[in-house]
Amino acid sequence: MAITVSFTVSQVIGSPENIVLVDTSTGTDVTAVNRRVYVTNAAGAYLTENGGLSTTSAYTEFPLADGATITLEGILTTDMAVNVTLTYVNVSGVSVATDTSLEGFTMYNETFYYSLTQAQATQSQPPPMIIQDNNYYTNKMILRVEIDSGNQAILYGDDITTAQGCYDRASYMVLNQNLFF
Repeated sequence: MAITVSFTVSQVIGSPENIVLVDTSTGTDVTAVNRRVYVTNAAGAYLTENGGLSTTSAYTEFPLADGATITLEGILTTDMAVNVTLTYVNVSGVSVATDTSLEGFTMYNETFYYSLTQAQATQSQPPPMIIQDNNYYTNKMILRVEIDSGNQAILYGDDITTAQGCYDRASYMVLNQNLFF
């Protein structure tokens, strides 16, 4: 039976720069001797481990002998919409089976969003309290909407460009938190 490539990906809690890929492929192909993982951003550039970025094809080797799980370390530097491709290759490096999935990774902004929630919970009387800031809840909701809109662009529109735009606006708010929170 030929290989049917499938996989899941997730970010690592506490290390949002890392992506864990679990190969859930089924079937076999005796010509497949290795796997490669490609990650491309909305601009079409290839992301590599440890924060690398390349305009030419770049990938992470994922040897069959390494089992079903690989951690791509340091591949994300901010929230991103990316295409993740898992490819099985033969001895010549030619693809024998492949699958690509558009994914949104939002743990950087989600972690900040949760820190806002924690700050709210620790507020006590008397004022001043962060939640009494006239724009606090408005800006917190804008941050939530941008993250969610990016996720919806992926889920419903398969739209990497719109998703990345949303994530970039959310990241801008986080990077400039002194202006918004």
